[in-house]
Amino acid sequence: MRSPRTTRRRVLAGTAITLAGSLLLAACSGGTPNDSSDTDRADGSEKVTLKLWTWSNEARVALQGGVLDLFTEQHPNIAVDILVQPDKDYQTLLTTGLSGSGGPDIAAIRSYGVISSFAEGGNLAPLDDVITDWSGFSDIALQGVTARNDGKIYGVPQGMQTAQVYYNKKVFSDLKLDVPTTWDEFLEVSEKIKASGTAPIVIPGAVAGQIALAGEVLGNARRGGNGWTDEFVAGEKKLTDADSVASIELMDEIQPYLIDNVTSVTLDEAVTIFATGMAAMYPSGTWQVASFASLGAKDLDYGTFDVPVDKGWPSAKPVTVAYSDGGWALSARSENPEEAATLLNWLSSAEYFQAYANAMGTIPPRDGVTLENAHVSEMYERYLDNSSTYLGLAYLRYGTPWGTDVYGEQVQKLWLDQQDAAGAAAEIQKGIDAWFDPADFAG
Repeated sequence: MRSPRTTRRRVLAGTAITLAGSLLLAACSGGTPNDSSDTDRADGSEKVTLKLWTWSNEARVALQGGVLDLFTEQHPNIAVDILVQPDKDYQTLLTTGLSGSGGPDIAAIRSYGVISSFAEGGNLAPLDDVITDWSGFSDIALQGVTARNDGKIYGVPQGMQTAQVYYNKKVFSDLKLDVPTTWDEFLEVSEKIKASGTAPIVIPGAVAGQIALAGEVLGNARRGGNGWTDEFVAGEKKLTDADSVASIELMDEIQPYLIDNVTSVTLDEAVTIFATGMAAMYPSGTWQVASFASLGAKDLDYGTFDVPVDKGWPSAKPVTVAYSDGGWALSARSENPEEAATLLNWLSSAEYFQAYANAMGTIPPRDGVTLENAHVSEMYERYLDNSSTYLGLAYLRYGTPWGTDVYGEQVQKLWLDQQDAAGAAAEIQKGIDAWFDPADFAG
């Protein structure tokens, strides 16, 4: 795996987005401003209505709020009917919709194992030759929408997520603390914050997947970044490897600095705890910018940083954990494949992402985009500089049990003094041994 193209730096600029990010509100939507029945236009040509499904009400709001107007102005013969399906039922509804009639022409599908399973089921059309230009997209973005079985691309990436440490600038300033530049300094900063009476770190310790995400933020560089991941996927490394175990040990090292009763903290609680200043640091994803805004935390002055490395770590510099955040896919049963291809090509354009990324507050998966939010722009810059794929999401969710679930469960035991790092690594490896085969990812 390679880092995104460094030439993308030229597109950076920035300050401010309204992020409607990853707080996925499930709601059903009826007609849209672009919604219409197929009718004949004045010039005699037929107007086609494409059905587009998503689980994200925020995506619908962004698209209907002006983004899609750019498309329909250029293609007046194509209307787009957007339907938001309930998030909790989305996979089931989409399976039914794609396998029969009445389903979507284009659907938002989650990345990696999810989109791969839909492709393997024959419900999606490959897009390799449908999209005329893939050159602007990063490798990580395309990896997330590429099927494991045939290596073909089945989605136009919607956006990227990065994960890093959020920190409360006021707490740091009051205690005269600088952003740490080594792991040892990170622990020293945590100790000083704890001594002040504020919890140093909050993690949603009741949620296995959120623990796994935090573990990736803290441990990706310690494990060895993309270099280690390449060896793991090639079958040359296992999760019981010394560097992998050492990355889990970091989760044990931070245990004294976690908020009390961390294993009972939910995701919503963690967001609130950080936003209200009860905890000084929070390892999480880009979407939290929207979470803080939605809470009305106007007085929250925060920044972000990548976890610093220590001398002797496999990664010589900090990494930005990144992953592809789903894609727009084409139904193999679409009755309007030509018009759908026209829309998908527009959904892959820099023009689209310039509007959509700034409406949604997401990091674009391709170059040619100028971000307007200071926080997201800063994350984007670090992503371009030295990104590293989120191992658990990219490779450990193609079978049961998910590696990220086992990781979260084992770290919970670690924090409760019921497990050690080596034992946790062994259990995670044992879990994925039930289905993981490096040969599945060859090429």
